[in-house]
Amino acid sequence: MTAKAPMTGKTVLVTGSTDGIGRQTAVELAALGADVLVHGRDARRGAAALAAVQAASAGGSAALYLANLSTVAGVRELGARIRAEHARLDVLVNNAGVYSHERRVTGDGLELTFAVNVLAPFVLSHELLPQLRAAASSRIVNLSSASHWTGEVHWADLQFAGAYDPIAAYDQSKLAVTLLTFELARRLTGSGVTVVCLDPGDVDTKMLRAGWPDLPGSDVVAGAATSVHLAASPDVVGVSGVYYEGGRETAPVEASRDRGSQARLWRVLEGLAVAE
Repeated sequence: MTAKAPMTGKTVLVTGSTDGIGRQTAVELAALGADVLVHGRDARRGAAALAAVQAASAGGSAALYLANLSTVAGVRELGARIRAEHARLDVLVNNAGVYSHERRVTGDGLELTFAVNVLAPFVLSHELLPQLRAAASSRIVNLSSASHWTGEVHWADLQFAGAYDPIAAYDQSKLAVTLLTFELARRLTGSGVTVVCLDPGDVDTKMLRAGWPDLPGSDVVAGAATSVHLAASPDVVGVSGVYYEGGRETAPVEASRDRGSQARLWRVLEGLAVAE
């Protein structure tokens, strides 16, 4: 990956940026001069992340947005606040994600992993499309995972209401994010808004320790590198509908390229976004 371009004058939202990969991504984009919108759920951790972003800033602004992305209403509230306060958005990094040992149900009655990892990026991307279109060329960067390779979309039970398996739920969510990325990229062809997804690698975060405690993890600087590259590098201007792994464009699992599955997931997400 090459050096990043200065981002002075560009506005970036990084969801889930009060900890781990998201926080490091926000800090590094601030160091490139971007105006960074920090997102989290907890006010104390949010304040600490905001301070870190401000300390790293190369002249840009920083602001904190607290929102619960486990419900459609929470996602829409975040989108409405950003639309009211920012005329344009140059980069949306859909970084927020969860891994849950037990099946947890959101306020919308959905399984938590699916709600946060899949439905939230779908809804937020739609909510902020006017700002992204205004900034074109602009970018949506979605956090997928190498876990998508072992993922299966459980069409008959997307919410794991039957038997819950935390790894299967997580793997499904990351395959779904990859399907969503390709479908959204195709729908936005010619709009000036690009959409890509990536695997950050095995990073020593709370999520890795919770789900895969025996895996050695890299530090968050390495974990954030691909997100920062895809958000800031001039080398990927106009690049859309691709998956990055190991810091480079990589062919994803064949199932993620199935257009029928992409369209089917899109219809499911549309229905859930309207229903909730």
